[in-house]
Amino acid sequence: MEITVAKNAGFCFGVKHAVDTVYQEIGQANGPVYTYGPIIHNDEVVNELAAKGVRILADFDALKALPAQGDKPVSVIIRSHGAPRFVHD
Repeated sequence: MEITVAKNAGFCFGVKHAVDTVYQEIGQANGPVYTYGPIIHNDEVVNELAAKGVRILADFDALKALPAQGDKPVSVIIRSHGAPRFVHD
């Protein structure tokens, strides 16, 4: 069996943008940071973000149930796979 290693490896543009957005938000946020679903299908990245305090909202009910944070802003980042319009609204 021959194994060929690609010259370039990494995330596609959309996934890279989504992951970069979460990391930027971690550094800037004054309140909790959530992702609507796992930001990507990569357990290593998702676990690393969880270790930094990022929480995953499993579904729309979890989004609606977010508790009020007083004066703290809450950041919710849509996963790289997108979400239906009603979630954005």
